[in-house]
Amino acid sequence: MKNNIRELTAQEITLTLTKEEQEALVFHEPFDGIIGQDRALKALKMGAEIRAKGYNIFVTGVPGTGRNTAIRKVLDSYKTKSIPLKDIAFVYNFKLPENPMVLYFPSGKAREFKKDLHKTIENLKTILKEKLESESYRNKRDLLVREIEAEENKLLSNFDSLLMEQGFQIKYVQEGDTQATDIAPVYKGEQTDFDHLQNLVKTGEIEESYWQRKREQYYRYMDEMKRLFDSLRSSRNKTEDKLSDLREEVAKPAILAEIEVMKKRYSVDKIETFLSEMAEDILENLYLFTLEQSITDELGNPALIRYGVNVLLDNFDTQGIPIIQETQPNYKNLFGTIENRMDPGNEARTSFMMIRPGGIIRADNGFLILQAEDLFKEEELWFHLKSFLKSGRVEIQPEQGPFGSHGPLIKPEPIEVATKLILVGNEHSYDILYNQDPDFQRFFKIPAEFDSVMPRNPNTVKQYASFIRGIIKENKLLEVSPSGLESILLYGIRLSEQKDKLSTRFSQIQDLLIEADYWSLRLGKEKIEPETIEKTLEERKNLFNLPEEKIKEMIHQGEVLIQVSGLTVGQVNGLAVQDRGYYSFGSPCLITARTAPGDEGIINIEREVGLSGEIHDKGVFILEGFLRSRYAQTFPLSIYASICFEQSYSEIDGDSASSSEVYALLSSISQVPLKQGIAVTGSVNQSGEIQPVGGITEKVEGFYRICRELNYTGDQGVIIPEQNIRNLILCREILQEIQGGRFHLYPIRTIDDGITILSGLPSGERNKKGVFPPESFNHHVEKRLKDMALMVKEYGNS
Repeated sequence: MKNNIRELTAQEITLTLTKEEQEALVFHEPFDGIIGQDRALKALKMGAEIRAKGYNIFVTGVPGTGRNTAIRKVLDSYKTKSIPLKDIAFVYNFKLPENPMVLYFPSGKAREFKKDLHKTIENLKTILKEKLESESYRNKRDLLVREIEAEENKLLSNFDSLLMEQGFQIKYVQEGDTQATDIAPVYKGEQTDFDHLQNLVKTGEIEESYWQRKREQYYRYMDEMKRLFDSLRSSRNKTEDKLSDLREEVAKPAILAEIEVMKKRYSVDKIETFLSEMAEDILENLYLFTLEQSITDELGNPALIRYGVNVLLDNFDTQGIPIIQETQPNYKNLFGTIENRMDPGNEARTSFMMIRPGGIIRADNGFLILQAEDLFKEEELWFHLKSFLKSGRVEIQPEQGPFGSHGPLIKPEPIEVATKLILVGNEHSYDILYNQDPDFQRFFKIPAEFDSVMPRNPNTVKQYASFIRGIIKENKLLEVSPSGLESILLYGIRLSEQKDKLSTRFSQIQDLLIEADYWSLRLGKEKIEPETIEKTLEERKNLFNLPEEKIKEMIHQGEVLIQVSGLTVGQVNGLAVQDRGYYSFGSPCLITARTAPGDEGIINIEREVGLSGEIHDKGVFILEGFLRSRYAQTFPLSIYASICFEQSYSEIDGDSASSSEVYALLSSISQVPLKQGIAVTGSVNQSGEIQPVGGITEKVEGFYRICRELNYTGDQGVIIPEQNIRNLILCREILQEIQGGRFHLYPIRTIDDGITILSGLPSGERNKKGVFPPESFNHHVEKRLKDMALMVKEYGNS
C-alpha cells in the first residue's frame, strides 16, 4: 500500500473568482425572481395546473431557500387562470331543521340571492298584510264567522229553552283564572242549588222523589251540555280550518308568484326545492307576517330569520383564484365551526346562521398553504385533513368546550370544495409521512424540493448579482461596490460548503446585506465595501459565538483537557462541529483508546452509557472489521479495547471521528505515540479508505483557534479526507498561516497515509511473503496483536 503524503498549499485552497465570473458581476438590473430552483419551480407549476384529485403539493427544503417566496410568485402568476369560482351558503332545512342545507351559486351570486330573498320576504309581509286586510277577505271571513256564531247561538238557545222547561238554568263558575259552565236547578222561579233542595226535603217542603228526579235530570243535562260543547268545539275547529283554507286561498297565489320569480332567477334544482319548501312553510306560518310586533326566537332573533341566508363563501370581489395561508392550523381555522350563544335561561343555543367557514372552504378552487409540522400539534387534525382529501367534503362541527360541544346539536350538510393543499416542511417530515402513512402517497403526488445550493458558473453568478441588487432595491439599502459584491458572492460560496456551488439560502444573504448597510452607515461609508462585509461577519459571529468562547475559555483554563503539542500513546484530537442552527463552529475532542489481551473485542464506552447514536455505533463496529481485514488474517483477534470521547457528556452520533478512533486504537495497540498537534477528521470503511465528512471548514478553523489559544508552535495542522478539498473555504487569517508554513493541511485517502503523518513512521506495506517491514507502524501493530493472541491462548490453556 503506497503512501501519498502531501500538504495543501494556500494557493490550492484560496477561493477566487474566474475572469468570466468577475465579468458577470458587472451591473445588471435588479431581479426579484427565483434563481437556482428550476426543479422545484417546475414541480410547483405542474402541481398548480393539474386539477386532478391527489395532486396536492409538498414543498421541502432548508428554511431560507425561498420556498415561501417561490410559492407566492408561482401562485400569483396562476391567479390569472380562468377557473370558475362558486359561492357557498347555508339555509334553513324545513324538512330536517337539525340539518341545515348547503346551496351553491356562481361567483358573486350568493349575496344577490340573500338580498333577493330578503326582498321577497319583505314584499310578502306587505302583500300578505294587504291581502288579509282586504274587504273581500274580511267579508268572506266575517260570513264564515257569522254562520258559525248563528249556528252556535241557535243550539245554545234551544238547549237553554229545554233547561228552562225542565226547571234548570246555565250558570258560570269562576275556578281560578278560568270560567267553568254548570247547570243549576230553579225552584219557585229562582236559581238555587242541590244543598238548598236537600234542606227543603228535610223540612218537608218538598218530596224526596222530587229531589231525586232533579238530580237525575241534572246529570242527564250535564252530559247533554258536554256533547253540545264538544260539537261546538268541533264546529269551531272546522271553521278554523275553513278560515285557514280561506287565508291560504287568498295568500297562496301571492306567495307562489313571488317564489316563482325567485325560481326563475335561480333555476337550480336544489335551490328550487328549497324555495318550494319555504313557500309551504310560509303558508303554514302566515301569522308571522301579519303580527304588529314580530316574534323572536330564544336568542332574540326575529322568527323570520328562518328565511335568512348565511353566506359562508362570497367570491363577489375575488380576483383570480383564492390563495390562503393559514399560520394557526387548528380544527376551527381549517374546517370552520358552529358558534353558540347563551339564551336568557343560560342555555347554549345555536342556529344555521351561526355556522362559520374555515380556511379549506375559503380557499375553494384555489390553494391553502400550511406548515406541515403544525398539523401534528392538535390531536387528530391530520386524520380529519385526510378525511377531507378522501371525500372532497368538509363537515363543520360545533365549537367544543371543556366538556364537549355546547347546546342543541345541529349537523350541517357536508360542503363540497375543491381546495388544493400546499404543505411546507422539511425532508424529515416528508420522509416520515411518505414511509409511515400509505394515504400520504395518494394525496401528495407532487414533491417540490428546494435545494440549498445551486451550480456556480458565470450565468448563475450573473443571476446572483441581479438578485443581490434586487434585495438592495427592495430594502432601500446602500449600493454595493464591485469588490463588495465579490465579497458577498464569496460568502454565498462559503455558505454552500462547496467551491463549485452557490448557496440558495437567500435569507442569510439578505440578512448580510441589511446588516452591512447598518455598519456602512455607522462607519460613514457611501457604499458597501469588502471591509464592511468583513466587519459585518465578525459582528454577526460575536452575536452568536458565546458557547464557542466558553469552550475556548474552559480549554485555556485546563477544565477541558486538550493537548496540541508533543507525542502521546493512544490519544488523538478528533474534530466535531457544534451546530446551534443559526451558528456552527468546530472544536477538538480528545479521543482515547486503551487495549489489553482479551476476547471482549472493542468496547464503545459511549454506547455502554447510552451516549452513542446508531451511526457512531456502526463506525465502531467498522473498526473491528478493519483490524481483522488488515492484521488478523492468520491468527485470531484477541483483544479487549475501550474507546472513549473524553469529557463528553452528551450524545455522540455520526461517523466523522471513526478515522480518529482507528488512529488512537492502533497507537494503543502498537504503543507508538502520535503527534498531538495534528487533529484528525474523516470516516473510514473496513478497507481502511478515508471517506469525506461534513463541516470541514468549521473543524479546521476551530482547531486553529484552539492552537492559537493554547500553544501555537507552527507545526500544527489537520488531516482531512482528500475528497473534502472542494469543501474547504477558509478565512484569510488561516490562509496566510498556511502560506507562511505555520499551519498545515494534509489531504489523505487511506488510514496508512494518516498514520504516517501522525506517527512519523512509514505505515508499511506487506511484501511478497505477506510480511510488513520491521520498522513500519503496521509491523508494530501486527506484532502486538500476535502477542496478545498468544497470551490469551497460553492463559486459557493454563
